[in-house]
Amino acid sequence: MSDKSCLRKALLEKRKKIPLFSRHVKSCRILRKLSREPLFRKAEHVAFYYGIAPEVETKSFLKKILKDKKIYLPRIDPKKSLALCRVRSLLRDLKKNAYNIMEPKALCEKRPVSKMDIILVPGVAFDKRGGRLGRGGGYYDRLLQKARKVIKIGLCFREQIVKKVPMKAHDVRVDRVITD
Repeated sequence: MSDKSCLRKALLEKRKKIPLFSRHVKSCRILRKLSREPLFRKAEHVAFYYGIAPEVETKSFLKKILKDKKIYLPRIDPKKSLALCRVRSLLRDLKKNAYNIMEPKALCEKRPVSKMDIILVPGVAFDKRGGRLGRGGGYYDRLLQKARKVIKIGLCFREQIVKKVPMKAHDVRVDRVITD
């Protein structure tokens, strides 16, 4: 098993052990910090994600910011890459995909990732230099490679910060990490 696989497995287990109430409190803290972030406040086109347990809970925050910002969530396209699609309503515009993750429906307004003002990304682990460890499919790395000039912010719990994420040439660092 590779260093990345071992680290991913250990951190997924560690994150799962955070009690539900603690995860909720920590998520609120993280999203409050994000809402105060000047780069986020001035952003109009925001690429976000719909958090799935046990990730940072984003649903209530997304509902709140939909009226003030143009929100784009990832949708897995037939080529196994992510497309960013505009979401105006979490109820009307989303459906569960094959991985049981909420994503925009097929008939959505797409926007290139390079045209985003800011991109908020989940991760299994982050380090202080912006190294990011995802779930292992490479979806976000392929997306972020097309957005070198866009500000990328990782959202995670303190337990997900590690000394060093093993990085390969195709891996993309985030510019900042917000944690509880």
